[in-house]
Amino acid sequence: MNSLPRLPAPLPTAGWRNRLETLMAFLPMVLLAILLWGSVWLVRNAPKAVSGPVVAKISHEPDYFANNFTLKTYSLQGDLKSFLQGKSSLHFPDTLTNLIEQPVVHSISRSGRLTTAVANRSLSNEDGSEIQLFGQAVVHKQGVGTQDPAMTLRSEFIHFFANTDSLVTYAPVKIERGENRFQANGLKADNLDQRFLLQGQVKVLLVPGKRP
Repeated sequence: MNSLPRLPAPLPTAGWRNRLETLMAFLPMVLLAILLWGSVWLVRNAPKAVSGPVVAKISHEPDYFANNFTLKTYSLQGDLKSFLQGKSSLHFPDTLTNLIEQPVVHSISRSGRLTTAVANRSLSNEDGSEIQLFGQAVVHKQGVGTQDPAMTLRSEFIHFFANTDSLVTYAPVKIERGENRFQANGLKADNLDQRFLLQGQVKVLLVPGKRP
């Protein structure tokens, strides 16, 4: 299993855990499954290489591409489950990675809640266990009433780890959940352990809930 390159060492951390564990809902495993499915689809539909006695040296040149593509998945009942769209996709054989320009992802949960993710580009390894979003990355999860409001995460870089159900970014990050606002120089989130760590200079605005 190939891994994507890591960023420099993280910034000094400062914990902020109270009232933040519920924010782990913004890490949708469905999103990772969609991008994984898209990578597998592109690999399976790539042109087969012509066999020959001479094995060429692998270079960092794409061996196949796709332009203005759209991938949709449906349930057995015919309902739309997910939607992946990209301006272009390149597969690099030396690093076994897929680069998608202007990815747009929509996923619909069983309850009908919509999660959307967009970025300037995304990079994933071949098995989809790691996915990076670059440039104006936004993940938005639709809310359900006042008890579970909409949530939006914004950053220039987001690195998902599917195997550990976690994400990390060392870029400035902003989180909006209802009327509450969170801002930090970095973020580490672990959905399995329900840990949510804001790094560096942290700013929090908590709006008290309205009484009935």
